[in-house]
Amino acid sequence: MIKKTFFGLLLITTSISQVLASTEIQGYIYVNKPISSSVIIRDANNKILQTTSNKAGFYQQDVSNLTPPLIVFTNENSLARKADDNLICSGNCLVSYVHSLQKDRKNTVNINPLTDFLASELAKKVNLLGSEDLVNNQSSFPIDDAALSSTYNKFNLLFDKALHQIGIEDKSFDPITNINQDITKLLDVLLFNRGYSSATGKVTETILFDMRLVPISQDAPLDYYQAAKQKEKNINAKKRIFILGDSTASNYDKKVYPRMGWGQVFDQYIDDKTDTIVINGAQSGRSSRSFKTEGWFDLIKPFMKNGDYMIIAFGHNDEKCDSSNPKRGKVDVANLCTYPNDANNQKQYPSNQENMSFQASLESYLAVAKELDMTPILMTPVTRYKDKNNKIAYQDQNKNPVSHLHYTTNKSGFAYWGDYSSTIKHTAKVNQVALIDLESLSIDFANQHKDDWQSYWLVVDPNDPNYPYYKTQSSGVIGNPDATHFQEKGAHAIAKIIATAISNHPQLKQNLVDVKKFINKN
Repeated sequence: MIKKTFFGLLLITTSISQVLASTEIQGYIYVNKPISSSVIIRDANNKILQTTSNKAGFYQQDVSNLTPPLIVFTNENSLARKADDNLICSGNCLVSYVHSLQKDRKNTVNINPLTDFLASELAKKVNLLGSEDLVNNQSSFPIDDAALSSTYNKFNLLFDKALHQIGIEDKSFDPITNINQDITKLLDVLLFNRGYSSATGKVTETILFDMRLVPISQDAPLDYYQAAKQKEKNINAKKRIFILGDSTASNYDKKVYPRMGWGQVFDQYIDDKTDTIVINGAQSGRSSRSFKTEGWFDLIKPFMKNGDYMIIAFGHNDEKCDSSNPKRGKVDVANLCTYPNDANNQKQYPSNQENMSFQASLESYLAVAKELDMTPILMTPVTRYKDKNNKIAYQDQNKNPVSHLHYTTNKSGFAYWGDYSSTIKHTAKVNQVALIDLESLSIDFANQHKDDWQSYWLVVDPNDPNYPYYKTQSSGVIGNPDATHFQEKGAHAIAKIIATAISNHPQLKQNLVDVKKFINKN
């Protein structure tokens, strides 16, 4: 017999030569801690078994009567069901895909964010959206050896360095089938969530992040030492500034450089003597509503402490409330949009759906800030480089300046309409919290740069060999500028505007003395 200790639980496993009377699967469920939860197992014939993991996250189940491949998943929340009573994966489920089993033996099937990533990548090989789609789709999906090989090659590219750093030298290490206590070190410095298809409103692939909320990719493989150090900073820093927002602020992969969000560089405007760190949780395509419903806020909330700051910067995607839009209007209204206050600053929303009020959505974050004794900062959305007619300003013969555009009007497809920036200002006033009118500040900046604005917003020469990604892009290039998002110089310019405004704000000036040391990169 071979004794192994894993996650604090002593197991006795059989030697390789010992044959069992039944075929079993067993393993551990672990995120940043062991998870006690239901475990659902489905085979190739859609036969389902269910068991439960214990407090150490360990589960086991006889699967002698099941036919591989198996899909094994867990959901910390109560298990959701479709109308036809078929089991589905929803919310914060975790998935493992088991291609084959050793008959009459114990088979290890762990369930964790790494196994979920593998399941998600395999799902994409058979034209499914991700691991949740793999669970919810009960049709046959032939995953062959080539798909398996390609998926594990990508896994190795992203994690081999980190595995080596924690002492796992085996090049064939598989987080699904291998038991190694050291893997918990890696899992403890990972954050994960799902992507979102703006066209369909469906959950997509698994995305893994390091402790800076930077997506782990082939251009940014996980560095365990760096991630562990960052986690320690996230927890132990004297003060944290959290950024909640959308694509104008979010982190971007190296391959799309020079595109950057202002939140990606905001930490460079913090005095390094103050022991203050920036946690940029902003995510592309999210509104104040979907940032919560999709779990992005839950990723960063555990790091929030008394005395921290919460910058709340939404608006761009909250405005997407046109149900008549043939491409994605109904999806946006169902999952994304919120409605601004009316002209009398009264909340607007459908019956029994107050979460679709922009003010109510913003106030849900203010409530958390109050509960945790944090300082919230509401910001109006940064301007697009567009004029009052929604055309790019100062282009060709157009002499119209950049203007306020964050409002909707009484047009077909809009259930309610109004001014988003005004709603933010009103929300700050009635809740007596700090406001930064970034839209006005950025409009002033934009109109001061009518001759060189293309150096700030995303307008890249597709033939520039320094930026090969843009060779095949139809937006964000000369000929079709992106008047919403920034390149590096613009990200720094907006970050500096925000930092200056915070340091000069009468409600923040004495408390947030951190933001004094500005880097002149614009």
